[in-house]
Amino acid sequence: MGYIALARKYRPQIFDEVIGQPHITTTLKNAISKDRVSHAYLFAGPRGVGKTTTARILAKALNCEKGPTLEPCNSCPACKEITKGTSLDILEIDGASNRGIDEIRNLRDNVKFSPTSGKFKIYIIDEVHMLTQEAFNALLKTLEEPPVHVKFIFATTQPHKVPSTILSRCQRFDFRRISAKFIFETLKKIAEKEKFDVNDEALALIAKYSDGSMRDAEVVLDQIASFSKGRIEPGTVSDILGIVDEEILFGLSDCIKKKDALGALRIIERIVNEGKDVVQVILGLIEHFRNISVVKISKDLNSLIAASPEKIKRYETEANFFSVEQILYVIYTLSNTIDMTRKSSLSRVPFEAAMIKLTRLGSIVSLADIVEKVKEFGVGSLELGAGSEKTEERREKAANKIEVEDTVPHETEKAPDATIEKSKDLEGILPYWPKVVEGISKKKISVASYLREGRLVDLEKDLLSIGFPKESKFHKEVLESPENRKLIEDSIKENLNLDLRVKLVLTETANADSGSSGAGPGSEELTVSQEEAEPIIDSAIEIFEGEVKENNARRRTR
Repeated sequence: MGYIALARKYRPQIFDEVIGQPHITTTLKNAISKDRVSHAYLFAGPRGVGKTTTARILAKALNCEKGPTLEPCNSCPACKEITKGTSLDILEIDGASNRGIDEIRNLRDNVKFSPTSGKFKIYIIDEVHMLTQEAFNALLKTLEEPPVHVKFIFATTQPHKVPSTILSRCQRFDFRRISAKFIFETLKKIAEKEKFDVNDEALALIAKYSDGSMRDAEVVLDQIASFSKGRIEPGTVSDILGIVDEEILFGLSDCIKKKDALGALRIIERIVNEGKDVVQVILGLIEHFRNISVVKISKDLNSLIAASPEKIKRYETEANFFSVEQILYVIYTLSNTIDMTRKSSLSRVPFEAAMIKLTRLGSIVSLADIVEKVKEFGVGSLELGAGSEKTEERREKAANKIEVEDTVPHETEKAPDATIEKSKDLEGILPYWPKVVEGISKKKISVASYLREGRLVDLEKDLLSIGFPKESKFHKEVLESPENRKLIEDSIKENLNLDLRVKLVLTETANADSGSSGAGPGSEELTVSQEEAEPIIDSAIEIFEGEVKENNARRRTR
């Protein structure tokens, strides 16, 4: 007997062997036991989750010599023929290659004939959504009122493409993706039966890569078992499948942790040279930080992270170096990078830019850290509380200050007026440009971020030129897309009341002139001296209703 692939050899033969679909197998068994089997079923779901397998088991349960039965014997001639695919009463049709009206007409003409040996004639049509509209129309009448000895089972990965007239005549069952845990357990049993020397971490990696498909997992295990001469390790699985090795992911997160931009670029260089998909690396890094965040906020790790205990310990160690705010910032940054990476011809460039950005995470701090920083500028401790006369005076001062500030508009928040429309010159636009960028950030923050790298350089008639230094060429190219250019022009119209076209150009020098920067006020990194910190401390005292105590170690002087 020739070699049988694992996916065929370990294909479920009874309902109880179907993995991860108890809501379907239980319903079908109840229908059989109560003699309520429908004339038509639609099995919908991802590939490799058991749609066709369940259809065959149902066919065996109905046509078994002991049937209809909840558990086919798999030993009678009817069961054996269905298992081998040679039964004359069970017709499996590929909807992709038999999609025309002529094939369905032949089916319609043959349904009137009784089964040859079994109790039912069962038609299993795989990928039924591939049938033409004419073929579906030819099937309608037969599907609505089939002979009592005929059953239809349709399988599809795209149920939304099946006409509603067909759907309304079927009982629909939605198959779920199989969890990585169930796939891992099944692969482990198969490996034991086949006497494969395989590492559990390698099996977990296969289960994760299969994306909920049991068949895909079995095919991959079969392939790797053929390739490997000895023990199957995670590295072998990563090499064959092109999966990003976990050491690369930990290496990248380590670079973020150590603020090592050069080290991150070297890792990306290695990834590209090895021919790995940059998008898959980014997705892997997103999941990596997702797992770190789970470790950070949850104690129920086994149910939330599909990883070995050793790997979970590594996540726990890594979590000690990141705050929740930093982790979320990393995830959001990488998520935004995926879209740019897919659109760019140089996929590594957006990834490199993102990693450089992420290695400068020091500016993200929590409110508690801000309060601690404010304390450091004072001489002693900042006590929060209420009840003293000083506290009451500060509270009144703070309230008066807020009222005054609310009545005086900030320069960057001035509403556009007629002077802009009349003058329409560059100097008239500059004070209001930060408002344009802020308007864009509310709709698409990545565009606003790139726009801040540029500066206004010229306004000729209705054409506004925005310059970018040569090192920001990538930012210019992203903003030149029709969608992003329109977003900028719309924001100019909304905030300046001007109909301007935007032109993006490269300039020779970097944007040193903060007054004309596209970013506007507040775009540069903020450094606070002791003198500048005084108002900040006073505001903090007012807000938190605290007081400053004198200390010999540090003393404030007015």
